[in-house]
Amino acid sequence: MRLITSVRLADVLTIARIVATPIIIWLIVSEERDAAYYLFAFGAITDYLDGFFARRSKKFASYGEVFDGLADFFMVYGTIITLMVKGEALWLGGVAIGFLVWAVPVVGLISRSRGKFTIIHLDTNLLAAIFYPTVMAYIVAWQYAWALLILFIIVGLGTGINYSVHLRGPGKQTV
Repeated sequence: MRLITSVRLADVLTIARIVATPIIIWLIVSEERDAAYYLFAFGAITDYLDGFFARRSKKFASYGEVFDGLADFFMVYGTIITLMVKGEALWLGGVAIGFLVWAVPVVGLISRSRGKFTIIHLDTNLLAAIFYPTVMAYIVAWQYAWALLILFIIVGLGTGINYSVHLRGPGKQTV
């Protein structure tokens, strides 16, 4: 019974992030930036918690990773695109879209050529720990949000280098 509760809780947290996304967008458009900030923070916390509860359950759900990834994608990119449409956060949008268009396919091609590739969990947690506050800083139009963006770029490049170094070949990758 405990395992089922944990998996269901992870799914509920992921659904909460999906439901929060259009509300965050509406709050930004309505200039309710503080409320959007706190709701986005709630979404970032649910991202951490759903992963925690899913791993804790030790029960694999094939839809879980895809569902969680889509929830993250919609919340983060929905917020960024909304800020860009409003004429704000253009650099954040450029970096985020550049990351999607360039980094993800490059890592995918490298990993495909060298066998199965597993993303190092600590690195993704570190990237999220920097990226979520960066987006939040742009939501409230913090004047030093660009500094967080630069930090994200540095950590992202470091993570990419780390992935490349750890890719060795079929069955030989280290994670």
